[in-house]
Amino acid sequence: MTEKKVPFIEVKNLVVHYTSEGREIHAVNDVSFSLEKGRTLGLVGETGAGKTTIAKSILRILPEPPAHVDGGEICLEGKNLLELHNDEMRKIRGKRISMIFQDPMTALNPVMRIGNQIAEGIELHEKCSRKEAEAKAAAMLEMVGIPGTRFRDYPHQFSGGMKQRVIIAMALACSPDLLLADEPTTALDVTIQAQVLDIIKTLQQRLQTAMIMITHDLGIVAEVCDEVAVIYAGEIVEYGSKEEIFDHPSHPYTIGLFGSLPDINSDVERLSPIAGMPPDPGNLPEGCSFSPRCPYASDKCRKGDVKLINIGGTHNCRCIRAAAAEYKTAFSDGGQKKTAEKEA
Repeated sequence: MTEKKVPFIEVKNLVVHYTSEGREIHAVNDVSFSLEKGRTLGLVGETGAGKTTIAKSILRILPEPPAHVDGGEICLEGKNLLELHNDEMRKIRGKRISMIFQDPMTALNPVMRIGNQIAEGIELHEKCSRKEAEAKAAAMLEMVGIPGTRFRDYPHQFSGGMKQRVIIAMALACSPDLLLADEPTTALDVTIQAQVLDIIKTLQQRLQTAMIMITHDLGIVAEVCDEVAVIYAGEIVEYGSKEEIFDHPSHPYTIGLFGSLPDINSDVERLSPIAGMPPDPGNLPEGCSFSPRCPYASDKCRKGDVKLINIGGTHNCRCIRAAAAEYKTAFSDGGQKKTAEKEA
């Protein structure tokens, strides 16, 4: 009997709430996914959907209080990170799991030289001398396009984009097994953005690093991701391979995201934005969370418990309409999509 392979990183039924002024904020609601080494998962969704909370939960850096994990497991090679002692987690953070934070202004220590901030983690995790750690830190700065001579500069001496590159150098310094990238190219111009994505992809290929990419940019998802999870109101509403999501978006929210993008092949005067606003996470609507904004919503959507179901291949969707459509997908032996037909 063949043993079941354990995924490298697996999130099972994760539930995270925040408490604010006596209210309970439902930030992450029963989220599950897995990721193998060398693969990239893209988390896509509007601001406030819960993407960063998922990443911080994996690294166990949520502020407690007001945050509290109310359920689920986060397993790294079968070991539940939520059950580890803080001392054990410190050995994992920065070494096995690292994070590129979205806001470089608050992620760097303003009174500490940037070279020392990078070298500190290297010295701690690599068990090397201070001189060796500083040499590697200078090399990491060069790798992200900052001269090593600026090793002894302070954060206020760098522009916003250069601060972001310092954060990326810190995250990659110990060659982590899992990289959590929270909008890693937001503050960068297009040229540097391409260079940074190339650096990350090169590291993945060399060390088989797994990556969770949090982004609003579907262009970045198309370039670097293997799988995509579309997040809305703390839930995964659509999940599948990049090809399945891009070729056959099935949830009305995913369709709306693609509809709001400019298309050079379409002759239209205006884009099609998604109507309305995301729901209040402290007072989520009954039934499907997207139903107040959905043009196809019915009473069944507004009242029923809408499950995430498989609609073909690895493609899953949380929508009654997609379930009724019964998508059927055939695959070749090599795992490539051969046909995808929709039956009424």
